[in-house]
Amino acid sequence: MRDLTLVLIAVGAWIAIGFLTAWWMARRGHRHPSWLFMGAVFGPVLALVAPMRVLRHPRRLARTETGPRRPGGLRVLVGVDGSAESLAALDLATGLLGPYTESLVAAEVVGYDAAEDDWDGSTVAAKSRLNSAAERSGGRVASCEVLAGPPAQALARYAHEQRIDLIIVGRHGRGLSKRLLGNVAQELVREGTVPVLVAGGRQNPSDR
Repeated sequence: MRDLTLVLIAVGAWIAIGFLTAWWMARRGHRHPSWLFMGAVFGPVLALVAPMRVLRHPRRLARTETGPRRPGGLRVLVGVDGSAESLAALDLATGLLGPYTESLVAAEVVGYDAAEDDWDGSTVAAKSRLNSAAERSGGRVASCEVLAGPPAQALARYAHEQRIDLIIVGRHGRGLSKRLLGNVAQELVREGTVPVLVAGGRQNPSDR
């Protein structure tokens, strides 16, 4: 009986280490469910190879020009993911800053693995949500961007490279994203070099 207990403890520890490694990878932009399977099977082995597998540089996947640019104004980036909070961020950007922006950019971030083969349709879904956001803005959104990587890092890197003046994001994301991937708004405020405005969950009266 004692031997069986030791075996069960060893198996549990093996799987737990693998799952923790998969979670660590998800926080760094690798969200394919196959990593959970690999974590359960390979356990500590995955922990050893994960640092070499994880990509460290967020990148742009797709860009769509959707509206005009107005020279001389602010360059504003809005994080979009289809949640009520991200729609509130978009409404805040268009309603409060729309007339004063040179370019209003809507961006959604997908995982690195989805970027490689779009295994779950994330890229297609992101493009669809961004198109809806552009329509919702009434022509204020100048371009839509699909980025790949950890959400906060991808938005911060894009903002730095494109000389964005202000990032606007919702307080929380969709579903389990806060628990699994962390709070994007908090990470941007804590680590970013670009000013961040965090919107609540209220939407336009027309949405009620």
